[in-house]
Amino acid sequence: MDSARVVRGRLATALLASLVAVTLGESAAAQGATVPPGEPAKFLSKYIGLSPSEVEQAKRGEVVTKVLNSADRDEVALFGIVAINSSRDDVVKRVRDLPNFLRSPGRTAFGMFSTPAVATDVTSFTIDGGDFDIIKGCRPGECDVKMPAENIEEFGKGIDWNSPNARAQVESMVRRESAVYVNNYRRGGTAAMISYGDQKESKSTADIFKGLLAESPYLFDYVPTFQKYLASYPSGSLPGVTDAIYWSNDKMDRMRPILSINHVSIYSPPSSPLSLVSAKQLYASHYFLGAFTLTTILDKPDAPNGKGVYYIVVQRKRFDHLPGGLFNIRGRLIDRTHDVLKKELAHRKASL
Repeated sequence: MDSARVVRGRLATALLASLVAVTLGESAAAQGATVPPGEPAKFLSKYIGLSPSEVEQAKRGEVVTKVLNSADRDEVALFGIVAINSSRDDVVKRVRDLPNFLRSPGRTAFGMFSTPAVATDVTSFTIDGGDFDIIKGCRPGECDVKMPAENIEEFGKGIDWNSPNARAQVESMVRRESAVYVNNYRRGGTAAMISYGDQKESKSTADIFKGLLAESPYLFDYVPTFQKYLASYPSGSLPGVTDAIYWSNDKMDRMRPILSINHVSIYSPPSSPLSLVSAKQLYASHYFLGAFTLTTILDKPDAPNGKGVYYIVVQRKRFDHLPGGLFNIRGRLIDRTHDVLKKELAHRKASL
């Protein structure tokens, strides 16, 4: 990748840094933390590279998305924006209702983990037939379903593969191990995140998350309390934050279904015209080593009676060295992920 594209990719990641700087800076505080005239249109044009027509589309409430350049071939960065004709308080209230908010197109099943997490939190999980067949033949360092090496060994030793209820045994083990993992994470935070052992080279999800968070400079520079909270969870505290952990089974067209576990945090900084929603991937069964999504719910300056927001999403996902070439799995996954974001934003607009 040439240096100009790398620079552009890094500038693109600064979009929310600029937005948050404008809305949380000293000058904004003196004005009552309002979004200055002409924003966020200037930033959409300068940092994301939206055309004037795309900026107008966003103002009109149409879904606008873009795949951003990335310096790392194994990473994809996605941007999306849609205007919603509801007050920020109303939108955030709906977002906090996670059991309803987390329903989305392509999500075939999901559930919230209780405190402490228990296996019955994952009762509605059912394993895909293809994944069942794959797990049956898995060995540490050789598996097409992502999981820690110790879990691969446990599947090999703990399942009676000749039994007619072998599938039920696998589902029971997935439910039990998911609850154990969530409880470990709630006690130990990022340090307790798993390492994938499905390939010869072990991959630490903790290291990957730290890298993705480091590439989100707006949190370091302009909302340091939220960044510190996410980095130090669960040892720190931040008044007003809502935390939850959920699992989901998601299907993208012509791709394997993905079982994932995510940690969501919702925060409205005091005296500011925005709210933040982060999603930290703790586990994914296919394709992604890590993912970090930051959603900004920003007051829309020209909204009638102040009842309007921009719903802005920046996603960063780290691939597991997906091949291009003839089958171009990497390209297909980027296209599918981009399409999922478009559908999600349209769904958010309709539901919120």
